[in-house]
Amino acid sequence: MPIKEEPPKTGDMYRCQTCDLEIHITQPCNCETPTVEFTCCNQPLKKVTALPAGMPS
Repeated sequence: MPIKEEPPKTGDMYRCQTCDLEIHITQPCNCETPTVEFTCCNQPLKKVTALPAGMPS
């Protein structure tokens, strides 16, 4: 999944909607023009990071 809006940040999580594989970002990409792509089961992973409790959506 090319990340176009902004690159993944530390703490972000992505999940495969087919097999439930999860990726948790522990170190962000610091490239000048990052292009990050996460795929599994031939489909892009879905960002599933939840806002911390008490944070406005």
